[in-house]
Amino acid sequence: MRAVLLTAVLALGMATTAFAAGTGSVRLFVRHDVSDYTTWRKAYDGFDATRRKLGVTAQAVYRSVDNANDITVTHDFRTVEAARAFVASPELKAAMEKSGVTGAPKVWITTPAGSASASASGVRMFVRHTAADYAAWRKGYDAFDATRRTLGVTGQAVYRGADDPNDITASHDFKTAAAAKAFAASPELKAAMEKAGVTGPPAIWFTTRVVR
Repeated sequence: MRAVLLTAVLALGMATTAFAAGTGSVRLFVRHDVSDYTTWRKAYDGFDATRRKLGVTAQAVYRSVDNANDITVTHDFRTVEAARAFVASPELKAAMEKSGVTGAPKVWITTPAGSASASASGVRMFVRHTAADYAAWRKGYDAFDATRRTLGVTGQAVYRGADDPNDITASHDFKTAAAAKAFAASPELKAAMEKAGVTGPPAIWFTTRVVR
């Protein structure tokens, strides 16, 4: 586990800080599997005071609708540097090991891109992919807004990678998992992504938020 976390830290350490200047918030995404959610949650909640001390200003926990031990966590910071320092902290490494994280965690730092809306409940679909050019992708994404609504999207947000502005993470909210999965499988979405210049296969997963 220590070797895995070190690899993630080194990768993040290569990130440019160009997007830190002038931004009011930074979002750190962490996705990993755990051996047991209940055990993990107890350790996660016990780490709350330390998180705050290390610069976390807000957080959220999501569980996959298909695998309750597949966890996505977001942590907000004021700067990219603060997020990177948190990822590199020995306190975080120890907490993840204690909580039963298994396999290699996926860790990436982002900044918000444009306005966002969100639903208070329901299912959140995360999509992470790379675009050939963010400006062209954004034009296609915005043009697809009415169709997204028709296909059941009730809220959305877009984030750009702090180390690669063409590394895009988007969230889309739905009333049900069935609606989210139908959207992900829709020919309209496939065509829109191709037109927008998405490169490589996107990572798509479906979650529900867990409120303490």
